[in-house]
Amino acid sequence: MKAKFLILATLSTISTFASEGGEHENPFSKEFLAMFFILIAAVLGRFIARRFKQSEVLGELIIGIALGAALFSMNNRLVTTIRYQNEMREIITATSELEAEFDDAVVQYVRNETELPEDAQDRIISTMTSDNFVNSFLNANYTLLFSSLGVLLLLFMVGLEVSTAEMIKMGSVSFSVATLGVVFPFVLGYLVAAFLIPSVESQNVAIFIGATLAATSIGITARVFKDAKALDFKESKLVLGAAVIDDIMGLVLLAVVSGLVTSGSIDFTDVVVIVAKALGFLVFVFLSERYFLRHVIQFFAFFAGKNTFLLFPFTLLLLFAWLASAIGLAPIVGAFCAGLVLKDELFKPFKKKDQSLEDLIAPLEGIFAPVFFVLMGFQVDIMAFGNLDVLWAGLLLTVVAIAGKMLASVFLPKTYDRLLVGIGLVPRGEVGLIFASIGKAVGVLNDELFAVVIIVVILTTLVTPPMLNVRLRKLVASK
Repeated sequence: MKAKFLILATLSTISTFASEGGEHENPFSKEFLAMFFILIAAVLGRFIARRFKQSEVLGELIIGIALGAALFSMNNRLVTTIRYQNEMREIITATSELEAEFDDAVVQYVRNETELPEDAQDRIISTMTSDNFVNSFLNANYTLLFSSLGVLLLLFMVGLEVSTAEMIKMGSVSFSVATLGVVFPFVLGYLVAAFLIPSVESQNVAIFIGATLAATSIGITARVFKDAKALDFKESKLVLGAAVIDDIMGLVLLAVVSGLVTSGSIDFTDVVVIVAKALGFLVFVFLSERYFLRHVIQFFAFFAGKNTFLLFPFTLLLLFAWLASAIGLAPIVGAFCAGLVLKDELFKPFKKKDQSLEDLIAPLEGIFAPVFFVLMGFQVDIMAFGNLDVLWAGLLLTVVAIAGKMLASVFLPKTYDRLLVGIGLVPRGEVGLIFASIGKAVGVLNDELFAVVIIVVILTTLVTPPMLNVRLRKLVASK
């Protein structure tokens, strides 16, 4: 009862601060309070997930879905603006060219030019024609900025966990498993989306859903192997190595698919250009690591002094994210590559003996990454889960998502536990959520399809730990 009272009181407080609220001299005071409650929600979600022995990411997502649904039902304008951020941006751009008053132009455009459900249209019109819409829109943008920083830091941390040399040493076995682990889910996901899900009305959407299923979450599987003291198993090393390569392939695939979706059509020339950009960017990253980075750090250190070890990684992260975006790739590709090229030995003159980049960045990632996952939950329309078509599509794609990764291990030598390797590649976790967020941002995933992808992420993340533990116990018993 106390916990329920605390949650209700928190919801009431959030609703109060995010609506008209009191006036403050500091224009960012509402964002401070919003961040406070988002982080408290993330802590609560993590606690619940640990109690049920689930991934903390899953707890952050589910608490975000619950809070977002509650606040949305209370007509909270901040949550409404976050949920319909992309649509509102499009409406603002389109109505700026109309001669009518802003409120009239919004109503006219929403009613006549959008294909949103009527209740969504009513909610958008009500929010955009309110007296404090500008403040709500700015508040949502500032909050989403923290979310974007969180996902960049998350991918930066993933990049830190592997080096270019280690990628080359992964070997043909890891590479083949990773390749099949991308190809099978992509093809199966595309076929199911294109031919069995009625709400998928274009080929581009089906392609994006297929690309989303190609992702693999390194963190969830690694945590299970670590807890089971099985990191030294050859299957564990193979899974983690394949997952790293899988993620790199997935990021390149995401770059290609996002470019195709944004262009609105599939053209072989466009595909070649996007692939060339992605590979060119990776080549640039590898060359910079080998020939330029050490000299650039020394030059930077001339101005930054003792703060080099703190400032340079963060500035490189932002620069690479911008460069990736500037050439048409996802900013997370740049963030991942920034982590890929930065290693502790580059900073020996500027850091303490026991310091590491992971230790330096982890506290920042630990603050901002949960904001991303909670806000991802905010954007889920929980009513879509009551739609049988959405549930059917989610379950069908979950089966395909699991089967696709299982097939990736079929051609392994018999000396490997093929089932264990396949299960280890199943969870989509945070990587699937990142793909889904980009799909929503570019407008390829509507609320229903976004909910479908969230179902896949939740189910694949839920089933993997117990399946892995059962298989690991059998493997240990057989040795």
